[in-house]
Amino acid sequence: MIIRRRIVALVILLAVIALLVWGVTAVVGLLRGGDDAPAAEELAAAETTTGPVDPQACQSRELEVDLAPSATAAGRPVSFDVTLRNTSQAACLVDAGRAALVLTVSSGEDRVWSSADCPAEPAERELLLDAGDTATTTLTWDRTRSAQGCPGGQRAAGGGTYQVMASLGGAMLPGAEATFTL
Repeated sequence: MIIRRRIVALVILLAVIALLVWGVTAVVGLLRGGDDAPAAEELAAAETTTGPVDPQACQSRELEVDLAPSATAAGRPVSFDVTLRNTSQAACLVDAGRAALVLTVSSGEDRVWSSADCPAEPAERELLLDAGDTATTTLTWDRTRSAQGCPGGQRAAGGGTYQVMASLGGAMLPGAEATFTL
């Protein structure tokens, strides 16, 4: 019987110690600002969000560019589809407006037209490209020659073979050129 009493006393003593440890832990947790479980859940949710909070401008080396002139009938405007693809692993911003994305048409050494000379498109057109995303913008040339400052009286471009090249922010885009015939 004495052994049973000692065992019961030992079990009661262990239960009292466990309750004291739990109580002290609870009080310390309250003094530190509450339960840490919600903070851990919020941290886990923040870590699983994708994409940057503040995307940076796309670098020309991160863009794959496809430049395609449209086939047009004689005397009709020529449209150029410029497709930009983000090849980086993060989202980035690209300005596809007339101030940054410029097409230049030439025939040999003769600069015939530039979209920067007499812009009809919006000055800025910010595009957010996620990793691997593409966006296409179209610029149109009415076949009239142009010069900086958009002076009047420019004559129409004649028939022949032309080359169009694209630049972004003043830098030529690698592979962004095409040849076409009027």
